[in-house]
Amino acid sequence: MKINTPTFQELFRHPEMQKQVNLKDMQGISEHLERASQIPAEPVFVRVLAGIGAWVAAFFLVLFVYEINHKDTVAIIGGSIFLVTGIFCGRISRATFVQQLSLALVFAGNILILYGVQEMSGYDNWILSMVCTHAVLCFILYPIYNNSIYRFLAPIGLVLLLMTWIISEKTFEWVHVLIAAEALLAGILFLKKKIPAYLRPLAFSAAFMLPATLLSWNIEQTIDKFEGINKALTLWPESLFLSGSLIYSYFYLSGGLRRSTESWMVLAVAATILLGVFSTPGILVVMGLLVLGYGLDEKMLTWLAYAFLPVFLIVFYYNLNIDLAYKSWIIAGSGAILLGVRWIAGRLMPKEVAQ
Repeated sequence: MKINTPTFQELFRHPEMQKQVNLKDMQGISEHLERASQIPAEPVFVRVLAGIGAWVAAFFLVLFVYEINHKDTVAIIGGSIFLVTGIFCGRISRATFVQQLSLALVFAGNILILYGVQEMSGYDNWILSMVCTHAVLCFILYPIYNNSIYRFLAPIGLVLLLMTWIISEKTFEWVHVLIAAEALLAGILFLKKKIPAYLRPLAFSAAFMLPATLLSWNIEQTIDKFEGINKALTLWPESLFLSGSLIYSYFYLSGGLRRSTESWMVLAVAATILLGVFSTPGILVVMGLLVLGYGLDEKMLTWLAYAFLPVFLIVFYYNLNIDLAYKSWIIAGSGAILLGVRWIAGRLMPKEVAQ
C-alpha cells in the first residue's frame, strides 16, 4: 500500500493545523524553510577554500597566456575561450573538481579580458574601461553562470575597481553614491519576502561591500590621500542616509507603522537619530547588519557585523584627518546613547529586552 506524504502547504491548509498555528506563524515557518533550502550543501569554509584555490589556479592560467603573447587581442580571445569553457564545465557536472576547474577558468577569462581591454584603451582611461568591462561581464555572467562563489566575488571586484577609479580621479563625491547604492541593494534583497535563490550571493556580497567600502574610505583618510575634503562632506551624507535606512528597517521588520506609538519603537527611532548625529557611518552600518541578522535569522550578517565593529573603532580612532576633540565627542556621545537606551529599555520594557 502506497502512502502519500503531505507537503508543507497541504499540512498548513489542514483545518486542525490552522487551529493550532496562525497565518503569520505559518508564513514565518515557510520563509524559514525556504531560506534553509537555499543554503548550499558545502560549509562556508569549504567555499572559502574553493574560492582561494580558484584564484591561485586562475593566476597561473593568466600568467601562462601572458607569457605566450602579450598582445591585447590575444588576451581578449584567450579570455573569451576560458569563459566559454568554464561555463560549459560548470554546466556538465557538479563534481567538486569540475566546479573548481570551471571557477578557475572563469576567473582567468575575466582577468584576461580586463587586461586586454585595458591595454587597448591606453593609459588615460584604463581604469574606467576596466570598470565598464567588468560591469558588462558581471551583467552577462551572473544569470548564466550558476556558481555562488563567482556571484559573490564578481560584484566585490566591481566595487574595488570603482573605488580605484574614484581615488585615482579624485571624484570623492561618488563614494556617497556608491555607499547609498550598496545599502539600497542589500536592503532590497534582504527585506524582500521572496527572492530567487540565484540572488542570495548578490545580497551577501552587497552586505559585505557596504562596510568594506566605508572601511576603505576611512583608511584612505587615515593615510592622508583625501586632501582638501572637509569633514562635513566625508561624514554627514552617509550618516543621514543610513539612519533613515535603519529606521525604515525597524518598521518593516516589526510589522509597519502601527508600531510607531509603542515605547520601544519610539526609543529605537530616537536613539538612531541621535546616533546619526553623534556617531560614525561605520557604527550605523554595523547596527543595520545586526538588525537584519537577528530580524531575519541570518547568522552570516551578525558575524559580519561583529567582525567589522572593532575594525571601525580602531580605524576611526587612528584617523589622522579628525582632531582628538571631535573623536572624543563621537565616541563619548555614541557610548552615552547606547548605555542610555539600554538603561531605559531595562526600566520600561524588561520583557522586550529579555526577548
